[in-house]
Amino acid sequence: MMKLTIESEFNFKFGFGMTEKEQLAALSGIRRGPYIAFNRVSAAQIWRWCSVMGEQQARYQTGSDQFAPLAMMQMWTMRDYYDRYAPGSTSDRPYQVFDDMAAMGYDSNVAVSYDIEFLRHLRVGEWPRHYTTVVNISDPKATSLGVGYFVTERVEYTTDTAEVFAYANITYFQYRAKALEPTTSGLTLSDDTAADISTPVMLDPDSLALDWSCVTAGLSLPEWRLPITHRLVVGGALATQDFIPVHHNVPAARAAGMPDIFMNILTTSGLVCTYINACAGESGFIKNLKFSLMAPNMPGDVMTLQGQIQELTALDGGIEASITFAGKNRMGMHTQGSAVVQVSK
Repeated sequence: MMKLTIESEFNFKFGFGMTEKEQLAALSGIRRGPYIAFNRVSAAQIWRWCSVMGEQQARYQTGSDQFAPLAMMQMWTMRDYYDRYAPGSTSDRPYQVFDDMAAMGYDSNVAVSYDIEFLRHLRVGEWPRHYTTVVNISDPKATSLGVGYFVTERVEYTTDTAEVFAYANITYFQYRAKALEPTTSGLTLSDDTAADISTPVMLDPDSLALDWSCVTAGLSLPEWRLPITHRLVVGGALATQDFIPVHHNVPAARAAGMPDIFMNILTTSGLVCTYINACAGESGFIKNLKFSLMAPNMPGDVMTLQGQIQELTALDGGIEASITFAGKNRMGMHTQGSAVVQVSK
């Protein structure tokens, strides 16, 4: 990539010559990988994830044929504490587009949406890896966080035997953060520290379980009210192997335009899947999951997850349900999306 100069910055701002977006677009369409997990799927990592996400289903507990929760998909091949990939991974930088944007001054990043197709569960002992391709870079956009680009990558998650277990389109916003202005942004620092030092309340899956023999389209799913604490935000970041500072370091979060640390997309995905699993039961399988992130989940708040069954389709030996869901906090909508779930009889 050509070195950023005063002239290229001028050209970007005023539309002359090759713009930064054109330079970044040259990084699109390149399939990079593999990026290999440091460890095979292990019971210890599954336990850590389930402990934070409130996932209690028996298939994710110890056993001779133990499964990993579907939402752990991205976690396995995350970088380590020092931002390194495991030995055997390609030397190609998977996030070169973000590195180059950071060099241009767009040095803050948030994940904004998932569109996932799950093909099957992983089992203990399998060894994940992924391949990634940048498939779209938006025009520059002005948002409440700042000006930047929405970047979408297409990710293939496979085992070491090249069997694909999930596909995902993941969109991020890479931006130049605005100065934090709490009085105008609507974001306020949390003052509810009591929730952070109290014992977390475990999810009661029985309160969410549905009797699928009498479920009908239009049925509203039970609510799950989840206190958002520093403990949950940091615990989720650690359980998902996400060491990005904005999820555990207040100064870094403020530099990104946030008043406090905030929940990462992997934790939101894990919590949503826990909620859907509790409603679907042990025989449920989430085929597709799509959602966007909006108002951040920050300590001192409460997220209320709600859902509704939109459509039911009879299958041999079961039923397929199309579900919409939303998670709201006091700032508004944190997440909104849909899922397709198969439930066996």
